[in-house]
Amino acid sequence: MTAPVVFDLDGTLVLSEHVHRRTWFRFFDEWDARIDEGTYRNRFVGRRAADVLPEVDGPWRGTPVEELGRRLAELATGLADEVRPVPGAVALLTSLAGRGHRLAVVTSARRDYAERVLDRVLGAAPLVEFVVTAGDVTRGKPDPQGYLGACTRLAADPADCWGFEDSPSGVAALAAAGFGTIVGVCSTAPAADLLAAGAHRTVPDLRDQPPV
Repeated sequence: MTAPVVFDLDGTLVLSEHVHRRTWFRFFDEWDARIDEGTYRNRFVGRRAADVLPEVDGPWRGTPVEELGRRLAELATGLADEVRPVPGAVALLTSLAGRGHRLAVVTSARRDYAERVLDRVLGAAPLVEFVVTAGDVTRGKPDPQGYLGACTRLAADPADCWGFEDSPSGVAALAAAGFGTIVGVCSTAPAADLLAAGAHRTVPDLRDQPPV
């Protein structure tokens, strides 16, 4: 029986941290907010705007989070075509689908951005059965809700699934969901941070992956 495989999107399938960084810092500039590097790295990377903005004090306090999310989505979607595939991502997705693995994506991004990247950047939209996006959950990573929801839709036990993530918050979500194999992709965070969050092993990118 082939194991279902669930991927994060940004940083895992596509190199996009430079785009998200530009998106967030353009947003901060619009609010004349100063966010230091440590706060950005530890609080914002890999998380939904709906989760992180209420936690971090800033001039956006009092503005509906839905309005803030729409503005961030506008900024991000405008930069979506600047992301590039993680080395090996397209080949891995194609190989897994060809061997009968069911594939899904769980992302902290909004649906319009995610679908544009899967289609126009990766050319993999037909290979991925479904995408769980920021708007599909009430609690984002590191909460396991998105990954548990994906397993429900796959009719699979998390212990039988593989998960690929690049951020500590995403790895923590996979671990909390009980995924049987968690692979940390070291495109955003050091291997030590991913292993500490619960990854079973780490890889520099998606080339030369062993069979799932």
